[in-house]
Amino acid sequence: MGAAAGAMMMVLPSLAVAADFGLTVDLSFSPKAAAKLSSLSEGVVVAAFFSGPPTPAARKRADETGRIFLGNEKVTVESDVRSARLTGRVVPRNRLDWVEDRKVEVLVNVYSARRRGPDNILDCDVFEGEVAEAAKAPVRIGCKLIGE
Repeated sequence: MGAAAGAMMMVLPSLAVAADFGLTVDLSFSPKAAAKLSSLSEGVVVAAFFSGPPTPAARKRADETGRIFLGNEKVTVESDVRSARLTGRVVPRNRLDWVEDRKVEVLVNVYSARRRGPDNILDCDVFEGEVAEAAKAPVRIGCKLIGE
């Protein structure tokens, strides 16, 4: 094996470690939800839960839901912001080999920041799927008021 091929082999593992699990979430609100959030000066939380199915060898490392937990990330934005960026930096690269085909999945939830009261006032869509797919285009999450 030549020196160039050996150098390439040394680079490839570092590329896998540099995997990007970031994604953008585009938010939309019904007119009533937008008005209520604005009148309360309420924020909005975009929460991502990263996980994946275990490889056969890593099944013993799975959580109570049968998944490999890879971290949570939350971003709070003001109610007039319509896009939030999740970095995915919380995903521990040393656990990727525990995930089947190294395919990281994400569950995205959106809810009110509860600045003005103890309860969430939003009923929002949920996204669940592979991060690689979610990263191709912004994930769209629509929200309305609970009971609207």
